[in-house]
Amino acid sequence: MSFYARALREVFRGATLADRPAFFFVASAFHSFGHAGLALAAGRCAVLLAGAVAGGGSGAAARGDPLETALVFGAVGVAAAVAKTVGGVFAARGQAKIASRVAARLRLEVLDDWFARYRLRRPRQRDHGHLGPPPMDADGPALAVPLPTAAQGVSALTARVAEVETGLAQGLLGGARAAAQLLPLLGALLWISPKLAVAALAVLTPFSLVLSSSRRAWRRAHTAAARDSEELLQAADEAIRHADLWVSYSAEARARAVVAELGETLGDRSASIQASSAAMSGGNEVLGAVALVAALATARAGWLGDVGGGGRLLAFTVCFFLAYRPLRDLTEARLAWSRAAMAFSDLAPMAGGGADAVEVAGPRPGVPVSVPAVTWPLADLHVEGLVLARGTEAAVSFLLGAGEVTVVAGVTGEGKTTLLRTLLGLEAPRQGGVRYGTTPLTDAPPGLRHRPFAWVPQDSALLTDTLEANVLLGAPPGGADVQATLLALGATSLAAASPTTRLGPGARVLSGGERQWVALCRALATGQPVLLLDEPTSGMDPASQRQVLEAVARLRGVRSVLLVTHRAEPLALADTIVRLEGGEVRVEAGPARRWHAPTNQATSGSR
Repeated sequence: MSFYARALREVFRGATLADRPAFFFVASAFHSFGHAGLALAAGRCAVLLAGAVAGGGSGAAARGDPLETALVFGAVGVAAAVAKTVGGVFAARGQAKIASRVAARLRLEVLDDWFARYRLRRPRQRDHGHLGPPPMDADGPALAVPLPTAAQGVSALTARVAEVETGLAQGLLGGARAAAQLLPLLGALLWISPKLAVAALAVLTPFSLVLSSSRRAWRRAHTAAARDSEELLQAADEAIRHADLWVSYSAEARARAVVAELGETLGDRSASIQASSAAMSGGNEVLGAVALVAALATARAGWLGDVGGGGRLLAFTVCFFLAYRPLRDLTEARLAWSRAAMAFSDLAPMAGGGADAVEVAGPRPGVPVSVPAVTWPLADLHVEGLVLARGTEAAVSFLLGAGEVTVVAGVTGEGKTTLLRTLLGLEAPRQGGVRYGTTPLTDAPPGLRHRPFAWVPQDSALLTDTLEANVLLGAPPGGADVQATLLALGATSLAAASPTTRLGPGARVLSGGERQWVALCRALATGQPVLLLDEPTSGMDPASQRQVLEAVARLRGVRSVLLVTHRAEPLALADTIVRLEGGEVRVEAGPARRWHAPTNQATSGSR
């Protein structure tokens, strides 16, 4: 509730008239009083028509005053129905729009927290070697709270946020509308027959308490279903992302069986939850009918004394029947609220900040996507006694001279990727430091403004956006020509495409090699003086690999390049080779040093 209150304050601040809470409440009032007016008009018409039929339905009697009055009240009922419909339309629109705006803000809060966790240098996953003693940050071990899995993150941004949105739309706001409908109806029932209304409420109250006990079991089942859903999402993600592997192992049947088993479990649990939800929703309608019958039975038995004539009983019955729908809506609102509360309990550490919350430098809604211009000079990069969080236990020390190419080679698990992540500020070293020229970088936060690096990871990520937006992701405004940069790398097929070509789902799907071209082009477009390339030729054919290595060679003297590889071909570019092998670190001169201009030879003895 505190989150809803905070989010609603932010959403309503600066909202248009149609999105303000007053507009929603006015529309809901129109809907509620229209509903009550329709109930009263229907009850009055029923009484008048029953009287007309009892007095004879033909001739002068049929054309007499009761029918004329019923016609008038019928017209009043039509007007009430119109008011109810118009109010309902605007209230439903406001309800959905308010909830969607709150959900959008929550989704961004969760995503911002995800980014913040990386800015606190907690590793994405525990791979690339054994896990050594955890590095320390200001709050203790940096690995004490590992990140959720990718499936949990996707579930948080989709299913969990959707539950919170539904909880606001159908739970809080929908419940308020249902209660608003019930209040004028209750007033109408008390006006028609106070004794019958009190008797009906006396029956409703204890049975409502009995029904509420069943919601606890429903909440437990829903929690288990949410867990099953995340497991299914994770299994499906693994099955889809690694489909080629399962096919190569002729293991399609096994992968299908895993997904099918989880899906069947989730389906059975979801079916039970839907059935119990329907039972509780219908139970309120049954309860309403029981309350009405009980009230009429007590009146018939004479326990309530004088409750009025048959006309009042008929009007009370018609009006009470129109309370069934808001009673059912109230139950569904409570169920939606319960689902939202359970979903928010999972999102709470990521929504609204916590001990780990930091300000994330990134685009906000309505803010242009651009990177502040920061000019880093070309300078030496000093890695001094760096002990990594995982991989080799030995201290890593080397000098990447300004404009030179250093290749880090070694087998899997020695910490090559961890070294790059440490330079980027995404992980904290156990000891040692990093210096760029005279600027210490060890404790600098990640990002282009704080570190002179542009990174090309092994997995080339794409935004679902245009080719231009993907390439210029970290570029200063007006800092790069997309097609020219692609041509410089030799990516002629991509350079031939329009910069406005959309990439990703529903648009142009890139091959692994093309994705790597985009990633390399993105790194060049930043203008950062040091490129960190993690297996930059992975997924490329020999011709494309040759083009990439030639493009990297042309950067000598213009950019510094730190290239991680397990292949032999990139070693030919190296001025310096850093080998991570068998828990040891060896630094040696590379084959390219004899062709290197003698600008940095004064420092060669320290390598």
